[in-house]
Amino acid sequence: MNESTRTVGPGRRWCVLPDDKNWLRDLRTVGDRLLDHLAAASALDDDPWELPAGPYAEAATACDRVVSLLPAGAGDGLDPLLSPTGTPQPTVHALVVESADLDALWEVLTRLHRALDDEPGTEGLLDLVGQAGAEWGDPPRSPRCLVSQLERVVAVLELDTFAVRTLAVVMADGQTRTTRTLDETGQTAYEAVTAAWSTTLQP
Repeated sequence: MNESTRTVGPGRRWCVLPDDKNWLRDLRTVGDRLLDHLAAASALDDDPWELPAGPYAEAATACDRVVSLLPAGAGDGLDPLLSPTGTPQPTVHALVVESADLDALWEVLTRLHRALDDEPGTEGLLDLVGQAGAEWGDPPRSPRCLVSQLERVVAVLELDTFAVRTLAVVMADGQTRTTRTLDETGQTAYEAVTAAWSTTLQP
């Protein structure tokens, strides 16, 4: 692994994402149905909800950008990774993301937590989240459920550890291979990252 492979440039960093259909569905739907809804409301000249200032459009775009970086078929059971001994294990996706995108998602999540805690000035934001949940489908989703979905997304995207960076570089080095076998370094990083996800990825 050469140094140029490790370097992603200022304002950007590696993320490793699970090939987990439930987590990927949360990523896609909170962007399309929740964050886009908040972004559209915040763009109105006459904002009847008096939304607290926040990067709602930037957060929606951040989700769209991450989705666009995923391979076709992500979440549908792509070819597994192989351990050093040849044991199949679920694959993961290494992406380079914009730090500003992650900051926007974190900032919106913080505002949503304040709305759930009924902080003054957040009533309109909570009302909008409730609207998004009511239109979600059958059954509708409560505001707390939607915020929990966004939490799951942000928890994975924000994970920035030595193991994440190591695994990302290993995966990036092997992008041209159909079947990938991790070496011992990659396997150790894989186990550390998936262990960190264990609670987050529970349904």
